[in-house]
Amino acid sequence: MTPEYLARIRAIYEAALAKDTLERAAFLDQECQSDEAIRRQVDLLLAAQQRVPAWLNEPLLAPAPIGESPGGSFPQMAGRQLSGYQLVREIGHGGMGSVYLAERSDGAFRKQVAIKLVRPGMNDANILARFRQEREILASLDHPGIARLLDAATTDEGLPYFVMEFVDGQPIDRWCDERKLNLTQRLVLFRTACDAVQYAHQRLIVHCDLKPGNILVTADGNVKLLDFGIARLLRQEPVGDKATRTLMPVMTPEYASPEQANGDSITTLTDVYSLGVVLYELLTGHRPHHLLKAAVREVARVLAEEEPTRPSLVVATTQERLTPQAVSEVREGDPNRLRKRLEGDLDCIVLTALRKEPVRRYSSVEAFGGDLGRHLENRPVNAREDSFWYRANRFVRRHPSGVATGILIALSAAAGLFTTLWEMRTLVKAQGQTLSGHAILEPLVAMFLYVDVAGFGITVYLTRATFLRAMGSLAGGVVFAAIWIIRWKVDYAMGWWRSAFLETPEPLMLFSLPVAFLIMMMAGGMLFLVSWRVTRRFGRAGQVAILLAVPIDLAIRDRIWWQHFMRMLVATPGTGPVLGDAAFFALGMVLGYVVMRLIAGPDGKDQLARTQQATS
Repeated sequence: MTPEYLARIRAIYEAALAKDTLERAAFLDQECQSDEAIRRQVDLLLAAQQRVPAWLNEPLLAPAPIGESPGGSFPQMAGRQLSGYQLVREIGHGGMGSVYLAERSDGAFRKQVAIKLVRPGMNDANILARFRQEREILASLDHPGIARLLDAATTDEGLPYFVMEFVDGQPIDRWCDERKLNLTQRLVLFRTACDAVQYAHQRLIVHCDLKPGNILVTADGNVKLLDFGIARLLRQEPVGDKATRTLMPVMTPEYASPEQANGDSITTLTDVYSLGVVLYELLTGHRPHHLLKAAVREVARVLAEEEPTRPSLVVATTQERLTPQAVSEVREGDPNRLRKRLEGDLDCIVLTALRKEPVRRYSSVEAFGGDLGRHLENRPVNAREDSFWYRANRFVRRHPSGVATGILIALSAAAGLFTTLWEMRTLVKAQGQTLSGHAILEPLVAMFLYVDVAGFGITVYLTRATFLRAMGSLAGGVVFAAIWIIRWKVDYAMGWWRSAFLETPEPLMLFSLPVAFLIMMMAGGMLFLVSWRVTRRFGRAGQVAILLAVPIDLAIRDRIWWQHFMRMLVATPGTGPVLGDAAFFALGMVLGYVVMRLIAGPDGKDQLARTQQATS
């Protein structure tokens, strides 16, 4: 029989046992009408139960009512005053303690707190040691995401207690479901819980019992981590008898890690696994394993051997009355949309946190939360196999409008370049030198202006320059354009350049000077922004390299590529003109860069534009 089949038999048996003889038969007929095998098994269990002597069903020690100890009378807790607070009612209890809501008793102002104390009769040495350890742990933690310790003392009967911040909230899964938060909102909330756990880990404290019931969310959306009752201090031996820990580990089976179930060493990676279970349930509504009242041995086997189903697949199944429609209704609204949202990054992130072997999980809660942050920012996550296409996909998701704009600009520039060159080729071939240089160069200059304006905008975006830095680069571009015009004048005076057109021997006169100046100003601005980013990334060495490489490149381009491309301008061959042009370009680069720095400040002082927006 499968564990699920045995769990169903047990559930029906326990429900039938709670009913009287008259109701039992009708109940079993209704529950087992589709499976006679289950009915036979339940009947056998009921018959065996009737043959058990009555005294075996009685506990060896009758449970004491709240406020009363097994050894005698104990004053009722509700109404008592401890540390200046009056106990109102019990709001929770666990294996070793009870938690009471309490209010300030002097009436000076209204304040509610939670008081946790050892339950009467639970004064075993190990229990008291564990209780004192929890008190020590809470005293060492001061984080907005962790319920704070306010005071500690001992009752008149010798029972230790401590006063905590009262958290009026709901478990994180119920809080998200009631407000129908989508997956992105759930991830943002979950990351705040990761921050609190990471804070505890930095102080060598492992929670060991992370589950939705211990991660509460208040009405205003603040996450609070509770219950360090079984937490471990990594710097000392765990509290309790070793044999007891091995045979009966203290844990919540549904959220326990494989090493907890097996009694192995506890590390911070134990909490990584438990947080993975919480996230799995938060995103899918399901749990990675079905451990309905399973024995400790069965829990250890399941956690060690059975792999959890991928989150994107489990949301398409029906389990324990959880249908795909019911799960998606409180998340993404549509089963297909929920499945697609989970595919890829979230599948890999959750399953990495749920690795059986601790060394294969995330190295820390901080790394776990960091991968979730990268997913939310559409950046490549560490849990997935890296590839060029994956990174390209993440980049497009981060900058959809920028990529679309860049593609449109590139296509339009390519189309404009092709059209302009085709028209120029046709005109020159048909009419030779009968056309004026202005008529031939006019469309080419217009295209260059268009490309430079668009290129400057793209450069500002990609370099993440602030407005002041962009304006400083344009001011430097003015200097660069002026040097460029002076360089053309000198070239003509030295006989290094001449026009192939009869209308004017001076090449510069073939262009509209204001438009040419604007083109070179934009080009200079782009060069200065690129140089600024290179300097921020590689330091002065990168700056020197680019200030030397760009002038040489521009000089060679103008001497070889330009005249070969146009066949309209004639350049004097030799290295002298190239070196002269390079010197002018270098001077323009240096002076323009100095102007940009005077306006926008040193390279590393200003914040990058999108970084500044993200942190503001």
